[in-house]
Amino acid sequence: MNKSSKDMVFFKDVIAGYKRSRLWKKLAVLELKSRYQGAVIGSFWIVLALALKVFMLSLVYSMVLDAVFEDYVMFLALGLLTWNFISAIIITSGTVFKKSANFLQQMDLPLSIFVYQNVYREVLSLIMYQLFAIPLVIILKGWGVISWIWLWALLGYLIIILNAFFVCMWLGWLSARFRDFQSLLGSLVMIVFLVTPILWPPPPEFAGSLYFQLNPFYHLLELIRAPILHNQVPVLSWYVSCGVLLFNVMVCVIFYRTIRHRLVLWL
Repeated sequence: MNKSSKDMVFFKDVIAGYKRSRLWKKLAVLELKSRYQGAVIGSFWIVLALALKVFMLSLVYSMVLDAVFEDYVMFLALGLLTWNFISAIIITSGTVFKKSANFLQQMDLPLSIFVYQNVYREVLSLIMYQLFAIPLVIILKGWGVISWIWLWALLGYLIIILNAFFVCMWLGWLSARFRDFQSLLGSLVMIVFLVTPILWPPPPEFAGSLYFQLNPFYHLLELIRAPILHNQVPVLSWYVSCGVLLFNVMVCVIFYRTIRHRLVLWL
């Protein structure tokens, strides 16, 4: 098998996993339903929890930061719903293969099936978040705020979801190999949350500083915020986000051949 054929093995796994979409979609929906089993409004707690969090944080931080409430609540809502998706992917990637150990130990299945399941479940939550965020922006700014530039935000979500897929894959490998890594992920997510402009807007005089420009999470958030809040296409953020996507793909391609047959032994 030549080098190019070996590099294609990972993509064959991704394609084979996608072809079993009925399986991972069903697993994702069942997992999401099980979270809210017995609740009166079911999975709509996802939307309600986000709305309550945004409202209470906006009341406090708009006063602390001396910001206009209407502007800040939109800034926070768009940033928080996007961050919720990113952080959920990072944290749950620690168990994406561990919880599927029975499947992997008894059947020869593509590894990507369980990554698809994890990402699809969080995408469903992300879609439900939009039931709160988009109406909020329209209510505060009116129908005239809608612009074709918003389509760039939709493309931004696509880049974020693609990054989430490949990150979930290699973080899942690391967590299966090194048991302590899963605990580390939660701490890292909290640190990134505090140092990334999610609760607070970057000061205009420092927006172009390396502190923000070297933070990939800042650029991922800008893919969504800039088109909707400022009617701007964040060109630099697109370059950085595509670069991060390329990095994640390369990590998966390079290490897949080594990990594919060892993963079961680590579970």
